[in-house]
Amino acid sequence: MSKVKWFFGNFREATILLIVIVFCIFMAIASPHFFTWNNIITIFIGISTTALLVIAMTVVMASGGIDLSVGANMALSGTVTGYLIAVVGMDARAAMTIGILCSCMIGFMCGTILSRTSIAPMITTLGALNVSYGIAMIITKGSPISMTAAPEWFQFIGKGRIGDSIPVLIAIAFIFLLVFAILLYKSTSFRKAYYIGSNAQSAEFSGINVRRVKASIYVLSGLLAGLAGVMTISRFTVASPNAGAGIEMTVISACVIGGSSMSGGTGSIVGSFLGLMLLTFINNALILLNVSVYWQNLISGCILLIAVLIDYYSHRPKK
Repeated sequence: MSKVKWFFGNFREATILLIVIVFCIFMAIASPHFFTWNNIITIFIGISTTALLVIAMTVVMASGGIDLSVGANMALSGTVTGYLIAVVGMDARAAMTIGILCSCMIGFMCGTILSRTSIAPMITTLGALNVSYGIAMIITKGSPISMTAAPEWFQFIGKGRIGDSIPVLIAIAFIFLLVFAILLYKSTSFRKAYYIGSNAQSAEFSGINVRRVKASIYVLSGLLAGLAGVMTISRFTVASPNAGAGIEMTVISACVIGGSSMSGGTGSIVGSFLGLMLLTFINNALILLNVSVYWQNLISGCILLIAVLIDYYSHRPKK
């Protein structure tokens, strides 16, 4: 197992990229529809909002935590924004701000609890998940809100294209990925997440305010989830309270496949995004090959279990 740990510890991103390339070559042979421009663009539009959640989860997991509320936070932001625009008639900019702030408040609640108590992140964020979905259901009464009356500039975010070729959503996602990849690699403030995830006590002794950093990380997670929620309703022109249901499992799987450890201290934006690409390509391939949806769920579950096992053996300390 020492060879497995060395290999995945040193070449994780390169390994995933190689797997993605090999998989794409296989699918290009297996299905003539896979490598069409429309299919590739559709895939990347689909993962553009999820990419923001992957960024958030990478930072959270680097600090030794986990955030199960990202999907619910996305739905909360979208439903609040949609309700204020479509029902209340509020200016779209103000509605977006309030919707994103609601997600930030959920993140602040999680961060405050986790930084001041010893409650497990999974339990805390699971509670936050139910709170967010509950608020979204109360606002919408369980029914989607139509956003067709939203301003053109708002709909342009989700449906517009740059130069009639590159969708705005994809451009936004890649800008965020690039910025946070640099910040997580270069910025001292973001590197603190790794120090806390590796050893919170040592980080405290070295002068890092662990409580403040932890709280800030979950606020950041709420912020990115809120932005993803706004992007989602702009794309579909519908604010649904179930928009992000179950997406947290995909996000966690992508991060673990990409090198993030469940115990903290590792992970990269590039690796997590490659993990997301691999999962999305696999799901798209199963659809193109007419594989039953029941088998799709089974395969997705197996991929997650394999990713967790890889994480365990690649980060397990030597005896």
